[in-house]
Amino acid sequence: MPIVDMYSSRQKQANDVWVYDRIPDVLRMQVSNIVERALGPARAEDYYDYSSRPLYAAIQDAVAHEHGRARLSPQEFDPSPQAQVLGCIRSEQQLPVWLDLVEVALRVIEKNLGGLDHHDRQVNGIKIAPKDAVSELNERFRRAGFGYRYDGGQIFRIDSELLHQEVTRPALLLLSDPRFAGADQEFRAAHKHFKAGEFKDCAVDALNALESTMKTICDGKGWKYERGARASDLIKILKNNGLFPDFADMSFDQLIATLKSGLPVVRNTTGGHGQGATPIDVPEYVAAHALNLSASKIRLLCDAFRDAEK
Repeated sequence: MPIVDMYSSRQKQANDVWVYDRIPDVLRMQVSNIVERALGPARAEDYYDYSSRPLYAAIQDAVAHEHGRARLSPQEFDPSPQAQVLGCIRSEQQLPVWLDLVEVALRVIEKNLGGLDHHDRQVNGIKIAPKDAVSELNERFRRAGFGYRYDGGQIFRIDSELLHQEVTRPALLLLSDPRFAGADQEFRAAHKHFKAGEFKDCAVDALNALESTMKTICDGKGWKYERGARASDLIKILKNNGLFPDFADMSFDQLIATLKSGLPVVRNTTGGHGQGATPIDVPEYVAAHALNLSASKIRLLCDAFRDAEK
């Protein structure tokens, strides 16, 4: 029986580049370690008087009460607040409970320990500053492909951002067309590089995906291009062959100018043509810009191509 193209199969092909419903085991342990190091020891010792027990208790009580539990982590034998909090981070299966716990824990850390300097933390057995705890948490989330981020006292889903919903997901769906297999591979590679902190490679693959999209469209329409054609060359071919409507105003020409100059400049200045003797350090925000710009232009091109096929 022939395979029929259906909505569900297209959704599977366009699976997201982030995980939202499963907490990786390694990430659980990493987050537990972050919280424990940022809160410090839960009992006073001979060489310091500080105890984080009240903070653990506040975290436990808030989250357990919110979710109607007598104990935060029923499977944890040790009833102490520290064991309950850390045990819940390591084993909790209900995602809302887990995210609430991590959010409240980081909020308590920032609010109660943010004013301590390095000496205060050292004498109290606290290993990392709150800002470093937040930074590492988000980095661990990103490297694990876990689609959440902590910012300003709250945890957000990455795909709750309008850009991700309206641009990245549609781009993934459009690239699931087998004809765009090369562009799809490069676009996903760009996301993998981003999650791995390889921001220069991310910027390069983002443009590669865009260029491959344009070449695929040219191939599909039978429009010739030179073997080493650049993004600016390819967009001229697409426009000259009428892929885009010839609007009377300048708005569309401005959009084309952005497509020609924006992302190629990011790629070319960050590694697309060799970095020279001095290594180029690409910031995370530049790589994120490259990904978002690539996704928005891929959606534009694919939508225009599909419209032209009607």
